[in-house]
Amino acid sequence: MVSKKIKLLYLISISIFLTYLVLLLYHYSEIAQTVASHVDITGKVDGYSSKKSLLISSGVNLLILLFIGFLVKNPQSANYPVEITDENRESLHKKMQFFLCIIAIITTSVFSYMTFKAIGMEKNFIYLILYLIIAPLITILYFGRGQKI
Repeated sequence: MVSKKIKLLYLISISIFLTYLVLLLYHYSEIAQTVASHVDITGKVDGYSSKKSLLISSGVNLLILLFIGFLVKNPQSANYPVEITDENRESLHKKMQFFLCIIAIITTSVFSYMTFKAIGMEKNFIYLILYLIIAPLITILYFGRGQKI
């Protein structure tokens, strides 16, 4: 069973995905034909591709989210680094669900940066990502007092 907190955490990654997809589709005609496809750690662009790659990467991100969603819903299908026993099963499943939700948020945030850069909103990227992550977390903390993950 998936707790409400885990569902909300997973929805953060879905909200980031939908936000950047809507922005991509809305601004698609304004995007240059060649866009940055890779940025190094210092922020320097070192790879380029066509703007269609933004749509392809969005599709890849969606596939990743669907796969992670499947694993969140079916944590017994995930690969664990320890032996699962009757005593630790529930605890490990909850920890795996939490871990997968965090991975989904990080992955979607990284994918969304290419879109923000292509539409010229990379300076606003951090504010939007922080809002999309912090708002649900505050909701969890406010409404979920005294409950475990």
